[in-house]
Amino acid sequence: MKKIQKNELSILLTAVVLGLLIAVQARSFEDVSDVISRNTRSDIFREIQILKKTNETLLDETFELSDQLNKISNNQEALDSVKAEIEKYMIITGRVNVAGPGVNVKMHGDIKGIWLTDTVNELFTAGAEAVSVNTIRLTNQTIGFDTIPSGQILLNGVILNKPYVVTAIGDRKVLKEALEQPEGIIQRMNRNITDAVIEVSQEDRIEMAKVM
Repeated sequence: MKKIQKNELSILLTAVVLGLLIAVQARSFEDVSDVISRNTRSDIFREIQILKKTNETLLDETFELSDQLNKISNNQEALDSVKAEIEKYMIITGRVNVAGPGVNVKMHGDIKGIWLTDTVNELFTAGAEAVSVNTIRLTNQTIGFDTIPSGQILLNGVILNKPYVVTAIGDRKVLKEALEQPEGIIQRMNRNITDAVIEVSQEDRIEMAKVM
C-alpha cells in the first residue's frame, strides 16, 4: 500500500514539474514572440523613416531643380534682354543692315536744315528704328545738318539735293500719325514755308544698308 502511495506521489511530483516546465516554456515563447513583434514593428518604423527621409530628399531635390529652372529662365530672360540691347545698339550705330515697314517723307520747297532736324527727331520720338535722309543713314556718329553759304544743306559732308527724302523704319501707321498730328511737324512746315509740299507715304518694306 505504501509502495503504491509512493509511486503516486512520484507521478504527482513529476506532473507538477512537467507543468512548471511547460509553463516556463510557454512564457519563454511569449517573450520571444514579443521580441519578434517588437523587432518587426521596429523594422517597419525604420522603413517608414527611410521612406520619409527619401521623400524629403526628393522634395528637396524637386525644389532645387525648380529653383535652378527659375534661375535658368531668369538668366535666359536676362540674356534675351542683353541681346535685344546689343541689337538695338548695332542698329543705332549703323553697323548692321536693317529692313522693315516704315514711311517716306518727301519735302519740296525752301526747306531749311532746322526742319530736317525737327522731322528726324519727331520720327525717332515716335519709335523709328532707323532713319535716313536722301539715302544717307543717320547714326549716333552723325554730326547734324549744316548749311553752306549757297543755302545748300550738308549731311556728313555730303550736299543734299532737293527734294529731300526722309525715310524711317518702324510702325508705319504710328510714324505717319506722329508726323501728321495737329501742330505736328508737317502742319508747322506748311504754315511757315510758303512753297512747302510735304508728301508722306507708308511703305511695306524699306531697306537700309549698314554704314561702312
